[in-house]
Amino acid sequence: MAVLAQLRNVAAYRPCDWDLKADADGRAYWLHHFREHAEVLLPLIAAEHPEASATERAAFRADYLAIFEHVAAHPEAYPRIDILLFDELRTELQARYGYRDPFRGLKARETDAALALLPGVLAEIDAAAPAAQRELIAAGLMAGNIFDLGSRATIQRYREGLTAFDTTRATQPGRPWAVDDVEAWWRRWEEGPPYAHVVFFVDNAGSDIVLGCLPLVRWVLAAGSRVTLAANSEPALNDVTAAELRPLVERAAALDATLAAGWHGGRLRVAATGNAAPLIDLTRLADEFVATVRTADLLVLHGMGRAIESNWPAEFDCDVLRTAVLKDVRVAERIGARLFDCVWRFTPRG
Repeated sequence: MAVLAQLRNVAAYRPCDWDLKADADGRAYWLHHFREHAEVLLPLIAAEHPEASATERAAFRADYLAIFEHVAAHPEAYPRIDILLFDELRTELQARYGYRDPFRGLKARETDAALALLPGVLAEIDAAAPAAQRELIAAGLMAGNIFDLGSRATIQRYREGLTAFDTTRATQPGRPWAVDDVEAWWRRWEEGPPYAHVVFFVDNAGSDIVLGCLPLVRWVLAAGSRVTLAANSEPALNDVTAAELRPLVERAAALDATLAAGWHGGRLRVAATGNAAPLIDLTRLADEFVATVRTADLLVLHGMGRAIESNWPAEFDCDVLRTAVLKDVRVAERIGARLFDCVWRFTPRG
């Protein structure tokens, strides 16, 4: 595995700055969260793996709960405890049982639905004045990010039918957001040359990637930059994988000339990061990915997992944009915000 070339102070880097080994209350909170998530996984496993017997699924559930009970009872047994560790423990167990991607069918359905809406979303943006276009793109990036099935709050919204793109965009907090560098971000594009190479670490399938990310990617391509969409190599919750993203972009390109020109002309590409979690450790990336993105002069870390739960204090030798909706109350509190607040944090290279 390799270290992202743009990462500064590698020796001091810690992917997750919330130390759950030192914070017993925080550890208890996240252990409860991950235990509860078993009840989200099991129906999806039953749907994706009809060959698995009820007995086998019950064994999976017992083993799953036992893992987190062990962390609760023996925190001293772990060199580190953070949210990324809990993600890794869950992933390892799913792989052992052969339940690597229980969200596969759900992701495909949500992506199909979002692609059907994409032409209308792009037409709305194109019909607006330039300033209004930018507001629509920024608001859309936040609205799409609500489709997240790793959070208790957004799981409930999904079950209640409250994650539709238009509904979310209409009801999200108005600007200024909890962290709001939107004007500074657009001003950089007005005052400076286009970035040569933008690396966009994407998050969820469905409305997030299709209706949130792709309109911004389209704008960046039109501004003259080339874009690498950085996606997980392996499944994690409802995050889009690189293998899923390539045909998705192909389908989106068939719906829009700017995306088509970028995709078929090689200025828009997909790269697999080597990651298999909703969070990301930028010192454990695929060698080929690090080589591919070595020329990047802008990183976009999108989604609560990649931008806030991991990499919030990280420093880089290039400009960085962190974007997310805060879908966990304790994560929001740690940065002085509230549940469902929006974050658009732009950090120029210092």
